[in-house]
This record gives sequence, C-alpha cells and structure tokens, in this order.
Amino acid sequence: MKVRISAVCLALLAILFAAHPAVSAPGGGAGGGGSDSSCASASASIVTGTETVAPGTTVGIVGRATNCSSGKKRYTITFTAMSDCGQKADIASSRIAFRPGESYMFPQSYPLPYNTCTGPWTATMEVSDQGRVLATGTTTIIIQ
Repeated sequence: MKVRISAVCLALLAILFAAHPAVSAPGGGAGGGGSDSSCASASASIVTGTETVAPGTTVGIVGRATNCSSGKKRYTITFTAMSDCGQKADIASSRIAFRPGESYMFPQSYPLPYNTCTGPWTATMEVSDQGRVLATGTTTIIIQ
C-alpha cells in the first residue's frame, strides 16, 4: 500500500502544472534588508487530475517555498487543511534550511477521511520564521 501511495504521489507531481492554479503570497522581512531580514514566498497545488474527489480519496498536495532573503534561513513549513464544515487537518510540518534564493518543493500525500463533508476543501502551506508567518499558499478542491 505504501509503494502504491508513493507511486501515486510521484505520478501526481508529474501533472503538477496541469492541476489547480497555485496562489502565491510573498512575505516581507522587518525593515532594513540584508541577511538578517526574513523573506519567503509560497505556493500550493492539489494534484488529483479531476475537479472533484470523493471522501476517502488520497490527494497530492504540492507546496513550493523560496527563500528570497540574501542570507541562509531556517524556515518552518506547515501544511494544514480545512473542510467546508470546519473539519481541520494538520498534515505535516518540517523545519528546513534554505540558502539565499533557494527553493524547495514539498510533496505531501494525504488520504481524505471518509467522513470529510462535501464542499470546498482548502489546503494551506505556511512558511514561518520563529513563529512569524512570512508567506502562505492555498489551494482548494471540491469534495463530492
């Protein structure tokens, strides 16, 4: 089963740019520029190959984060999701070191619970530095 999910996730990454459009929100550092200020951008996509999915379906969520500061930074990358009726899911969280200008892709495989309510389901990726959110990417799919 794990091999199948991994293979599905890799296949989903291959069709990433044919998926739902990503939303990007650059973050700004506190005054002054230079390597001491934090700067990041984020985007997220849900990769399924269809416009709607059923509860119980495993979806691929792909996030991209970029360090736009001039110095090396260590950012926390967090994935969460929210259903239309308020069901919240904490999907993954990692602390990653970025060199100046470096970007990373973060593929996540997430099995929607069978009790997920119908309607919009929104996945969010946040890039934060010491608890301060610098950038957020969100994407939505319809659960039917």
